[in-house]
Amino acid sequence: MTDDNFGTRTHPTDTTTNTSLLGASLIPASATRTHTHTHPSLAYTSVMSQPPPPPSGPPPSRPNPPSRPPPPRSQPPPPRSSRPPPPNAAPPPPKPSSQPPPPPGPPRRVPHAFDESQLPSLRHGLTTAQERDKRRRTCRFIEEAGRVLKLPRVAVATAMVLFHRFYAKHSFTEHDRFEAAAAALLLAAKTEESPKKLTHVIQECHRLKNRGLQKQKEVMAGAAATAAAAAGRNSPVPIGYLDTKGEEFAKLKDRILLLERVILHTIGFELSIDHPYKFLVEQVKKNACC
Repeated sequence: MTDDNFGTRTHPTDTTTNTSLLGASLIPASATRTHTHTHPSLAYTSVMSQPPPPPSGPPPSRPNPPSRPPPPRSQPPPPRSSRPPPPNAAPPPPKPSSQPPPPPGPPRRVPHAFDESQLPSLRHGLTTAQERDKRRRTCRFIEEAGRVLKLPRVAVATAMVLFHRFYAKHSFTEHDRFEAAAAALLLAAKTEESPKKLTHVIQECHRLKNRGLQKQKEVMAGAAATAAAAAGRNSPVPIGYLDTKGEEFAKLKDRILLLERVILHTIGFELSIDHPYKFLVEQVKKNACC
């Protein structure tokens, strides 16, 4: 069939345009597409059909999966007792921790009660009364030496504490107590920032140690001193003191310096000592004001 007005040709044998064969009433309008093929002498259109729509109706039912049994119910925790545990009950074991334990630190010093029966002097044959008497007499010696050396009261108290701590680890039969007292005075003077010369400390401590024999020496040396004064000669060394250039002074100096180091090792180099005098003085002043 030819249309003169439009000059288009429709092929009757084309299955795309013959909608009567496919059932035009069954093909919806939205399922057709129009393709225009351009040719220099003619143009025609073809209608292509889409695949038929899926069948209408409810979708097929799927089989239900097998039912699982319900999870078991957790039992409630037992009621806590409000009664306190018995005093002899063992503590519960510690819960394991996921964190690694901290590295061990230095061992701490645990203070313990002072036991006089464990003193080294008692194991070397001294009695408790003898040990106390030696401590008391040596403290009087330190007190007098500090007064002669013009040391502050804190330095004298520190020397006594060092002396007691030293003989808590050593016996009176091992070291001379007067030499240990001189070393404690020398060390305490340095600790309390009032140092004294070693020669001066040795001379004064030696003189105090031999004070009992000093009077006898003065009586015996009286005639010699009178003869020397008459001859115009003076004694180079005062009575009761040591010659600083003599061998005895050199040996005594070495022993005191050695004891100073031994005291430091014995007390573990703990030179900071808290004395009770400051607090006692403050309490006395407070009571006096009231």
